Amino acid sequence: MKKALLLLGVMSFLFFSCDKEGGPIPSDKKLEIQKDGVNYVDERSIILPPGAYDGPRLIYNTPSTTNPSGIKESIRFTSSPYKKGNRNNTAFTFSIYFPVEGGVSLNKKYEIKPINGKEIFNIEKDGKIWEHEKDLAYIRYTEDYKTYHYGTGYISFTHFDDSGLKENIKGSGTIEFSIANENGSRTTLKGTFKL
Repeated sequence: MKKALLLLGVMSFLFFSCDKEGGPIPSDKKLEIQKDGVNYVDERSIILPPGAYDGPRLIYNTPSTTNPSGIKESIRFTSSPYKKGNRNNTAFTFSIYFPVEGGVSLNKKYEIKPINGKEIFNIEKDGKIWEHEKDLAYIRYTEDYKTYHYGTGYISFTHFDDSGLKENIKGSGTIEFSIANENGSRTTLKGTFKL
């Protein structure tokens, strides 16, 4: 009887944790960003199974004390935004990486420019992206995982809490960057995040 009640409780909890369309209920942890006058969002779900990944991600790598030449102290922010209400249709993906020393400074604009001035990187022609990056700060944007655009811009934190696990860092702030398009024009992306 206890197992049946527990099962009924779990099923009820899962049922009521879905929205009207049957998708997961979003939490207040999200990125809101605008590109070409269109609003996009990337939200975490309120309930996730252990080890599951959903929504924007902020990772803080602390310096290695056992292997000083190993992991560098750095921040990585990744997101795959979509038009609000269209959760299963990711429009683009971007990743911001930058090394830090002594933790994150609040209200500082961490300015990032394309690596060696290269703004458009095509995997079929230019090779592997991680060989190009080699622990240098970057803003990387892609729509098709074949062509990567390296942006010029910044990320700034108004709140940062690294007291949790490496992949459960809390932070909020702003992001703004522009990328070069194939036709020579530029696209600007600007947004806020709270994780």
